[in-house]
Amino acid sequence: MPDERPRVSFFKVAAFGSKLWFRVLPVFSIAFNIVGIAYGISFGLSTFVTQQFYDSVANVLTKNEALSHVYLMIAALGLTFIAREVLGGVSNFMYEVAFTKLNGETAKIIHDKMARIDPVCLEDTKLHDDIEKASEGAGTVSFIVGISMIIFTFYLPYFIFMGFYLHYLKPQFVMAIVLVFIPVLLSQLLRTGIIAKFEDKAAPIRRRYDYYYQAITDRQYFKETRILGAYSFFLGRFLENLKNLGRAELKANRKTNLLELCVGLLRAGGYAGILYMLISALLAGEITVGAFAAVFSSIGMLFAIMNEIIKSHIGRITSGMGKAQNFIRFMEMPERAGSDCEPDYNKGIIADNISFTYPNAENKSVDSVSVAIKAGETVAIVGENGAGKTTLVRLLMGLYTPTEGKVIINGMDTTKANNRSIFSLSSGVFQKYQRYQMTLEENIRISDTADKRDIDEVTAQAGVDINDKSFPEGSATMLSREFDGVDLSGGEWQRVAIARGLYRAHNVVVLDEPTAAIDPIEESRIYRKFIEISKGKTSIIVTHRLGSTKIADRVIVMDKGKIVDTGTHYELVNKNGLYAEMFNSQASWYEEK
Repeated sequence: MPDERPRVSFFKVAAFGSKLWFRVLPVFSIAFNIVGIAYGISFGLSTFVTQQFYDSVANVLTKNEALSHVYLMIAALGLTFIAREVLGGVSNFMYEVAFTKLNGETAKIIHDKMARIDPVCLEDTKLHDDIEKASEGAGTVSFIVGISMIIFTFYLPYFIFMGFYLHYLKPQFVMAIVLVFIPVLLSQLLRTGIIAKFEDKAAPIRRRYDYYYQAITDRQYFKETRILGAYSFFLGRFLENLKNLGRAELKANRKTNLLELCVGLLRAGGYAGILYMLISALLAGEITVGAFAAVFSSIGMLFAIMNEIIKSHIGRITSGMGKAQNFIRFMEMPERAGSDCEPDYNKGIIADNISFTYPNAENKSVDSVSVAIKAGETVAIVGENGAGKTTLVRLLMGLYTPTEGKVIINGMDTTKANNRSIFSLSSGVFQKYQRYQMTLEENIRISDTADKRDIDEVTAQAGVDINDKSFPEGSATMLSREFDGVDLSGGEWQRVAIARGLYRAHNVVVLDEPTAAIDPIEESRIYRKFIEISKGKTSIIVTHRLGSTKIADRVIVMDKGKIVDTGTHYELVNKNGLYAEMFNSQASWYEEK
């Protein structure tokens, strides 16, 4: 299906990139442009000084003029070339420094943008393609602006100088440059559409390619892929996507190479035309021998610079425009709106007839749900897989906003308050926790970097024994074999994740299957401890082990996106409902001999 999104113009890319350059490097950017202008003029000036040198030599030979003028021109020519080389070195150095700095800044911009995008968009596969494209195009934006600056501050002054100089010699000389430059420029601009189409097609292929590469190389996959014999399967998928990526790239390259061939023919024709006009003008006595020699020697430089502009710089700009367009489109994606609000932690959480449908999905994951959770209340949400438990929790925490109805958290409407207000005193521990390749202490403190209190209390609460042999360097133990540290078992990692969630200052906390990798006895201990430390705090527990719901003030039973029952654990067990059926089914596993 073709990409129906509007194309982003070069001027929009240039405007964004220019603001970035002058915001991040204001003084440096001005200095870079001044050096570029001086560098461009030095190239044109060297041609003029070369003519003066040749003419002075001719005058010495034909008119017996003093030799001192020749020496003076040699000195002037030497100084011109030295100045040109110095300015060139300074310009290249400044560009490398700026590009490195701006690359880091664009990476930061992408992450800041991600933080402002509605998290539900992450459920849309198109967003992941857009992120892939934006990452590819982030550095391209600053590159395009940098190259554009070089064109306007170095090449343009050079061509303006040479234009006046050639016009002074003979006006027709300028027409040759114009007639070559314009068609070449137009042909290169056609590359933009070719590359943009390639990027749209390549982004999802490249993302799958990267995933399959990880599946056959990363340590987290190797046990399953080797034992189950899945390595060959993933290798086949990897090679298939590599082949598809190669085909798409080959198709784009064929079109761009054909354009470059046309450029080469036009450039050769222009070269021959200027050479013909030079010889004709010299034979007609319209220019001096010095002018002929200077212009003739500069023809190679003139067309080398034009070739560099068209084939290298403008070609790279048009090639990069497809990626840059993706970056700009990503930056223009709608963000989750909201303003700063003052939470009232005595008001709890209220869901008023809410429904939610995931992007590109037909059925509602949560359907017409209303529930009120009092401040300080502990509520457990249970149900079979696919019942909508996790989606409801995401709505009740304000991570997602409902497609129908509204959620009020601590007195704040999640559609009107910003993320900072909603999540100001919220925390969570999830089944799919992250295993950060950092030290134990950093793994815990990352949830609240502003808090400097000791981590011993939360590690004890979560059952993490810092003095255990699993942590040879205590809290400074690196939890990554890739960085010369140690790895932990699934249960140990889950305890670290629980400690991380408890470390964050919170008034509302969600536990979404936080003990799935921990045995029932240890789970019971953690939940009892959790009750102690969560007194006075609003808590939401999602669990499949129904025995754990005994600690909750109230249990919410979900089925097919709806709440089908509520009550305490004991009330629901005594009912002949879905909860009792699920509980009895689990209990039978422990009773069977």
